[in-house]
Amino acid sequence: MVIAAPAPDGSLDGRWHVYLVDRVEGGGRALPDASDPRARFDRASSFGLVDRATPSGCELDTALLRAMARGSLWRAAPATDDGTARAETEAIARLAAPCAASGDDVSAFQSQPERAVVDPSSPAYDRGGSLFFDWLDATFGTRPGALVVGLWALAPTRTPPDAVRWAGAPTGFDVLRVSLRGALGPGSTLDDVFVRFAVARASMHPAAGLAWRVPWPVQARRFASPEPVAPTGASYVVVDHAGAPPGAKLRVELQWEDYARMRWVVLKLDGAGRSLAELPVRSLDRGTRTSTTIESLDDVDRLLLVGVNVGSTEHAFDPAQGEWEPHGWLLTVQGE
Repeated sequence: MVIAAPAPDGSLDGRWHVYLVDRVEGGGRALPDASDPRARFDRASSFGLVDRATPSGCELDTALLRAMARGSLWRAAPATDDGTARAETEAIARLAAPCAASGDDVSAFQSQPERAVVDPSSPAYDRGGSLFFDWLDATFGTRPGALVVGLWALAPTRTPPDAVRWAGAPTGFDVLRVSLRGALGPGSTLDDVFVRFAVARASMHPAAGLAWRVPWPVQARRFASPEPVAPTGASYVVVDHAGAPPGAKLRVELQWEDYARMRWVVLKLDGAGRSLAELPVRSLDRGTRTSTTIESLDDVDRLLLVGVNVGSTEHAFDPAQGEWEPHGWLLTVQGE
């Protein structure tokens, strides 16, 4: 079985080959064949694998598109880490085959919001992580798919011929860090982009999983994070307004572990889950605590607290590391 794209990179018959085999991750993928010794930047030829048990129709189209997108990525930016590669190629495949059903993968991603937006240890989670790149593309791209393809074009690497692995930089997140500087207003950074995505995914379907849902706290109550939050991950806490007296306020105090940079936002929601107001909770970039008092709550059904780990104080987020340190938090709430 042969198709015309991506480019063959030196195959003898001038075509990119796809092989039907058993038990292929995600139904379709591409594997590298050889690097191009003539290229100025890293570039790899590849071949596709499609699970022979994939039903014909939309599922087969999606499997082929996953393989083709990954083949294109091997050619453009072969040093891309596996987690990011799965998420980005899934985003491209779903654009080309909008009938693709990815409910299980998206549910896996949304049910574990504390994890990093890409995690090479979990293929299904990473395919669900295409939500992040879908959102980036819809928010900042000039046309569907342009942002993802642009990341591939702007992240070329140069690996020495005797190296045992691809060069580690630049990554797509390095590109985002530069390209999206100021995209959300003067002085905004990629940290602000992570915060905006965390807020947005709270209203996606399915919604991001909650760390806690808390009744109106007549007395002060303290809660710890059930799961520590990895860089680029988020925690969500709902405080119900039912039972609060008219004119009541909510005191919020937050603390988190050293070496994490956390940003917090409070959303006032109505009964239908629509946002009535969004209030950032200010904190120092290298601080580990913050607090605020939320007022004007009489028309509010509930409050949503969103905490985002925007990265370590020591180094920028790099998914190619394959491991990073998550951090916990403590929340104290009290009605006033």
